[in-house]
Amino acid sequence: MRTLVKRVVVSGMAAGLMIPLAATSAAAAPAAPEPGLYAPTALVLTVAPGEDAGTANPARAVTLSCTPTASGTHPAPRAACAELNAVQGDFTRLGDDAQGRPCVKIWSPVTVTAQGIWQGERVNFSHTYGNSCELQAEGAVFSF
Repeated sequence: MRTLVKRVVVSGMAAGLMIPLAATSAAAAPAAPEPGLYAPTALVLTVAPGEDAGTANPARAVTLSCTPTASGTHPAPRAACAELNAVQGDFTRLGDDAQGRPCVKIWSPVTVTAQGIWQGERVNFSHTYGNSCELQAEGAVFSF
């Protein structure tokens, strides 16, 4: 009887030691990629009525991050990141492949801005379009 009690106590202690070991091995699961593995991309995009980015009050603003995956408050982050990747982050080249969407020639200027970091490089971009139709013809980046 005495040996039976010893075996139960010893096996109970061993089981008690196994639980913390199992918990620590589960906690050592692979972590998310380290932030240093990717060049950072974090942008704030705005759309404002008016001709001057310095004086126009933004009507809409979103965030966009493209690394390691497309995310942010932008309604179509994957499409926007794909367009930016296609032009290597050069905002002046956005819409180069546009099919010439017809727009009325009404002067109602809309100014867009992009500020932040694109693949580790500082971005400070602004451009004024004649109206919102011309802006939408440029693609997904400023379509929000």
